[in-house]
Amino acid sequence: MNIPVFDAHCDTILEAKAHGCGLRRNSLHVDLERGGLFAPYAQIFAIFTRPWPENVDWKNIDYSKDWPAEVLVPRCDELLKYMLSEFDKNADILTHCKSSDDAETAAKDGKVAAFIAIEGAELVGCDLKRLEAACGRGVRFINLCWNFDNALCGAANGPTKSGLTRQGADYVKRMQELGVAVDLSHASERTFWDVAEITKRPIIAGHSNSKAVCDNARNLTDEQFKALVSLHGVAGINLCPDFLNESSDAGINDIMRHIEHFLALGGEKAVCLGGDLDGIDCPPKGVAGIEDYGKIYNAMLGRNYSEDLVRDIFYNNLFDVLERVL
Repeated sequence: MNIPVFDAHCDTILEAKAHGCGLRRNSLHVDLERGGLFAPYAQIFAIFTRPWPENVDWKNIDYSKDWPAEVLVPRCDELLKYMLSEFDKNADILTHCKSSDDAETAAKDGKVAAFIAIEGAELVGCDLKRLEAACGRGVRFINLCWNFDNALCGAANGPTKSGLTRQGADYVKRMQELGVAVDLSHASERTFWDVAEITKRPIIAGHSNSKAVCDNARNLTDEQFKALVSLHGVAGINLCPDFLNESSDAGINDIMRHIEHFLALGGEKAVCLGGDLDGIDCPPKGVAGIEDYGKIYNAMLGRNYSEDLVRDIFYNNLFDVLERVL
């Protein structure tokens, strides 16, 4: 279909490995064949892991107790190896991208443009040498934290809501020197402002919605979003029902509410897609997976938004940030 899609966050690689189904064709929220229905299609694949059982009670996790680096780092490395093997296996339809130029070439070749992110710097030990090694293997996006506080910063769902540490400031500086994008989804509000104060490049919140529309700790205040606008960054619309609608009875109209609120704050160039697919238990009503992104596209057109604006949200805004960051 003649719809472009550039999605800032999915957790498909963890689920693909767990189910042994790979990236090309599966029954998860995202696979390459369904994503490849869009033209062009670019996807940031996040590495996420915690050593929990499959039946973990997500709503009752004690976020004051994270797992140590000696547990998380090897699991991250295992997933990165698996991701790179999947990229190699599907090289006929996928390009592992490390720059906006790579994504442009992938689009011209009719291939999926695949980027790698790490969801939580604790997965690489919050360590500069491991950061440099990850960058060398093609990682281009890192969330400073997940839902736990770590050595770099406080998390939105962490116990302290603290900000950026001195180690964290050094880490952000090195990320930007290397051309690795700083993703502040999951970070505390104080961390957000600390990073905004020192950043030399655009920052992103790859899968975060509007707190004014849905009062969830993971969502962005109006002031945070306006800061992203001024810093030429982007916020990715997250499809997790809990972040869309406080009743969790979310549908496409709720997605529209978040997009429209951000647009009302001057976000025409600062909104993108960040579905969090395969990182959420169930997408909102009307969205089964990546294949249904066209419904959101058409919903915007149905509200008389120009196709240029919709294409910016669906692809160009995130691509433009990449040109400034990577």
